[in-house]
Amino acid sequence: MTLIRFIQFFLFLPFVYFKSLKVDSYSFEDKFKTLKDLCLKIIKIWRIELKVNISPKINSDETYYLVSNHQGTLDPIFLVAASPIAHSFISKEENLKIPIIGEWGRKIEFITFNRFEFEDSVQMLRQSMRFLKEKKSLLIFPEGTRSRSDKMLDLKAGAFLPAYGSKVSLLPVTLQNSYKMDKFDSKVNEIIVTYHDPIKYEDYKDFSYQECADKVKDIIELVQ
Repeated sequence: MTLIRFIQFFLFLPFVYFKSLKVDSYSFEDKFKTLKDLCLKIIKIWRIELKVNISPKINSDETYYLVSNHQGTLDPIFLVAASPIAHSFISKEENLKIPIIGEWGRKIEFITFNRFEFEDSVQMLRQSMRFLKEKKSLLIFPEGTRSRSDKMLDLKAGAFLPAYGSKVSLLPVTLQNSYKMDKFDSKVNEIIVTYHDPIKYEDYKDFSYQECADKVKDIIELVQ
C-alpha cells in the first residue's frame, strides 16, 4: 500500500467506527450492507477499480459456505465490497481485539477461534454449523494464513466440516492482486473478485474432506 493510501485509510476509520454505533438494531443483512457501502467507499477513495465476476447460478436467497483464497491483509475489505450476498467470516480470535475491525466483527457475528486450542476449534465448528443452519452465509480462508502471492497454499481439509455438517452449497471465490496491497509503495490499480458456480451438497457429499478441498482449490486457481 502506498503511503497516501495508508493515510486515507487511517483518516477514514473514525467514520467507520461511528457507523458501527448506529447499526445495533439492524438486521444481519442490513448490517452487512452498511459495511459493504463503507468498503466500497474506501476502495473508491483509493482509486482502485474493483472488478467483480458473479456466476449467474448464485441465488441471493440461498445460504452458502464461501471458500476464498487468502492473499493479503486487506482481503476482507475487497470481499465484503464485492459480495452479492450477506455473510460473516470464520476468523482467528485476535481479529476481534483490533480496534474498529473488532467492533464490526462483532456486528456481523464473526465466528472466532484459537488455532492452538482443540476445544476452541470444536466450538468454532459447532457455532459455524449453527450459523449456517440459521440461513446465514459464512466465509472461510481454508489456507489458514495469507499466501502473500498469487500462488495458493494447500487448503486444510478440516475447514470444510461446517459445510458437510449443515449440508449447504459451497461457493468458491477467487481474489486476484490483493496481495500487492501488503507491499509498501505498491501501486495497485485493479482488484478482481470472481464468484464461481456453487457446488451443491449433493455434488460433494460423497467426497472425502481432502478430495473436496482439492476440487475447490482447482476451481479457485482456474483464474489465478
